[in-house]
Formats: sequence, structure tokens, C-alpha cells
Amino acid sequence: MSNDAPHLPHGHREDRPYWKRAHHDWRFWFGLTAMLVAISFYVVTNNLSTARTGLPRNLPPAVSRVP
Repeated sequence: MSNDAPHLPHGHREDRPYWKRAHHDWRFWFGLTAMLVAISFYVVTNNLSTARTGLPRNLPPAVSRVP
């Protein structure tokens, strides 16, 4: 009798789907941390609009009175 399946040590539960055991994987935590850092950076920089080069400092009023 030939057993081609690799032998897993006792206690190693591969029968559960990955999404149920993902929090044990370092890639999950790295991805979650990177996503939270990106979201925080986006919020802190006010929609990534900190550098406003090219816009005039004093904009004229939108409606002007003509006598």
C-alpha cells in the first residue's frame, strides 16, 4: 500500500479552511499592519492632499459686482 500524501505531525490541523486559521500566519499580520498604516497615512494627510503646489494663494471671488 502506497501513501503519497505527506505526513503531518499530530495537532497540525490542515482540515480547516485557510480563512479560519489565517491569524496564525505571519503574512496575514504583515498585510493587516501594512493596510492599517496606509489607511492611517491617508487619513492623517487629509486625503493625500498635503502638498498643494501650483494653486494661487488668493483666489478671486467667484461672483464680482459690476456697477
